Amino acid sequence: MRRGEDAQHFDGPVRRWAGDSPGDRLGPQGAALILELQRLRHAFEGETPQEPRAPKLRRPARDGAARDRRPPSRPTKRPKKGKMERAIDVCLEQFGFKAADPAGRRNETQGEPPAPPPRQQGRVVTADDPLAMNLPKLGPDSLRPNRLMMIESPPLALPRASEPERAAGQQWITRCRAGLTAGANFIVGRGGLAEYDAAAGDSLMSRTGWAYEHELRTGLRILLIAGVLGGGWLALVPLAGAVVVPGNLVVQSNVKSIQHPTGGVVAEIKVHDGMHINAGDLLVRLDATQTQANLQMVNKQLDELRARIARLVAERDGLDQPEIPAELAARSSEDNVRSLLTSENSLFKARYSARKSQKDLLQSRVAQLTEEISGLDAQVDSKAKQLELIAGELNGVQDLYDKHLVPLTRLTTLQREAARIEGERGQLISAIAETKSKIGEAQLQIVRIDQDFRTDVVKELGETQGKEAELVERGVAAQDQLDRIELRAPTSGVIHQLSTHTIGGVIRAGDSIMEVVPDSDELLVETRLQPNDIDQVRVGQKAYVRFSAFNQRTTPQLAGTVSYVSATTSHDQGAQAAQGGTQGAYFTVRVVLADEERHRLGSLQLVPGMPAEVFMQTGSRTMMSYLLKPIADQMQRAFVEQ
Repeated sequence: MRRGEDAQHFDGPVRRWAGDSPGDRLGPQGAALILELQRLRHAFEGETPQEPRAPKLRRPARDGAARDRRPPSRPTKRPKKGKMERAIDVCLEQFGFKAADPAGRRNETQGEPPAPPPRQQGRVVTADDPLAMNLPKLGPDSLRPNRLMMIESPPLALPRASEPERAAGQQWITRCRAGLTAGANFIVGRGGLAEYDAAAGDSLMSRTGWAYEHELRTGLRILLIAGVLGGGWLALVPLAGAVVVPGNLVVQSNVKSIQHPTGGVVAEIKVHDGMHINAGDLLVRLDATQTQANLQMVNKQLDELRARIARLVAERDGLDQPEIPAELAARSSEDNVRSLLTSENSLFKARYSARKSQKDLLQSRVAQLTEEISGLDAQVDSKAKQLELIAGELNGVQDLYDKHLVPLTRLTTLQREAARIEGERGQLISAIAETKSKIGEAQLQIVRIDQDFRTDVVKELGETQGKEAELVERGVAAQDQLDRIELRAPTSGVIHQLSTHTIGGVIRAGDSIMEVVPDSDELLVETRLQPNDIDQVRVGQKAYVRFSAFNQRTTPQLAGTVSYVSATTSHDQGAQAAQGGTQGAYFTVRVVLADEERHRLGSLQLVPGMPAEVFMQTGSRTMMSYLLKPIADQMQRAFVEQ
């Protein structure tokens, strides 16, 4: 069935299209809008629209006369228009529609076709016109042949027109439909058009089915092409990857923290926050009373030990008097030093005199024993002479006894006397030997006195030297503590976070008193990288830095290079405490900016602590890989037997 020959048959009069070309049609949408407005007007006049029956499609007749046959309709008395009906007429007039002259109804009643108005004034639409062909029966007034509607707007002129005019007319109808729909929703609510769609759907389906099918195919083609292009883009186009981490500017040599190892009482404060200082400037002075007392006590003990050591060395080496140490010789005019030297010299002499007395006593004992030996030696000689005399006499008596001139008793008496003298002589020799041993013991005691004294001196000297070394260390510590009474700047910079503001306040050992931010070191960007991203960052990698403190619209993005990646993770104690001690690990990464890149900032000044955002470029991958990686990782974890 050709579209130009489509027709619909209702129980009422037959309605057909007035032209042979589809370009002369107003279209089902325009007819539906006009129908809705007519239905609304009938509803406000009190008329009850009739529900249309389903239309039946049949092949149209070949001749035009057959299509013009329709039963005559009776004129119906038209009720008086109400306020809402007149409002709808005004709405129609605003969009270019208005009711035709009532004379047309009278001519239609008498059976004479109404004369169409001039073409330049629009087109007259009657019941058997193709415009009314799409209108179902919704009321007596809508089916009367004497009810006319005239389209006055030039874009809706129904005579044959060129293709551009037809296209413009269709666009105008579309805009009119939107306006009329809004007006209808405002007057009767959103259910009005829905009721019409249910009533007129069957009659419009046959006219618009081909358009819906064409639009559906076009939409499917567009979706298919878009899907192919989108899938190709997802699978083939590489996307550059980057690790984005926040950071801040730091100085290359880091911020200098001023601390004191032992603490103390604040005596003077020379700086304040924000003050610029040079290297070596005095920052804070502590109270030196206790430190000086400790140092003086250590020095006094050292002087005593050094004087004692000099005496002991002289006693060990057998000197006549101790030598003055070099540390004390420079201060020999001082009363305490002179007193120490005099005391040690007196002790040296007293100890020497005691040893000499002991040795003299033993020497006299040795001399006495020597004299005893001399007397014993004389007695031995006397006994020897006596033996010689007795021996001669014994020989004479023996000759006489042999001649029987003397008795035997005389001979035995002489022999007995000689034996007695020989025994006494032996006793004297034994006494001499005993006396000599006593002399040896006395001499040994003399030697032992010196040896024991020297042993005691050496032992005491070692202990004293050990104490001296300990006191020297204590003296160095006391002197160092005294030197640290004045806290001075290690480098030039700006004072930051001064925590001490009270004269007389106590500084605890190891507490940070203030920080010095160096102003001459190079600035770097330091970031904290999560351990999961460490495989994508290396030294020498290119990075881009954006400073969030500046205007992002006018501030350029600076290129830098990763200069440092920590060898292992560090731990943020605060983050560990907040997250149960299981988190807080990070890698420290530093990015250095070239001088030419920093010059791009112009008059903008970089200061330590300024926040920054670092983009470290990594390998590229497709969007498909990016979307599927979490799924693949989850599947690898899921299909593992525990």
